[in-house]
Amino acid sequence: MTLYSKIINFFETSKSKHLLGFVSFIESIFFPIPPDLILIPMVLSKKFDWMKLALLTTLTSVLGGILGYYLGIFLFNEINIYIIEYGYLNDFNFVKNIFIEYGVLVLFISGFTPIPYKIFTITAGFMAVNIFMFIGVSIIGRGLRFYLVAYLTNKYREDINLYLSKYLLQITALVLIVFLIYKLYI
Repeated sequence: MTLYSKIINFFETSKSKHLLGFVSFIESIFFPIPPDLILIPMVLSKKFDWMKLALLTTLTSVLGGILGYYLGIFLFNEINIYIIEYGYLNDFNFVKNIFIEYGVLVLFISGFTPIPYKIFTITAGFMAVNIFMFIGVSIIGRGLRFYLVAYLTNKYREDINLYLSKYLLQITALVLIVFLIYKLYI
């Protein structure tokens, strides 16, 4: 049995849904590994409905984002130590300045693109972004990302790495270009 087959067999078990939800949740707060790395093999296993997996990933990611938001509000002084320790201080200050200038538009971009969403969730709390707006934008951004990844995985199967590297980067670039146009002309 190949390593690929062993990985797919593991992700066919019902326990893998718990792992997907857990990783999606903690990735929105502090975990460095994106849930896509679990979502993709689970979709490839054909054991689960790709839309339900995308929904699970989206909801648990947004719930983790909400916790990150509240950590930003209530525990910023304590979290700031870890932001500095793990080398995220420059990222945090950059994100803080972006939030001041552009608001929730950057939250959408961080939710959809490979940019570390966790930094934006904590910063949104620290900056006291409206919680309902935060949740709505997070659902849209994270949902679009995870549904796109799950859909492409389901459609293109084992060739997904080629398509994701090709199209996800193009879509990310398109979102950033729209953002820059918005910045320049509005």
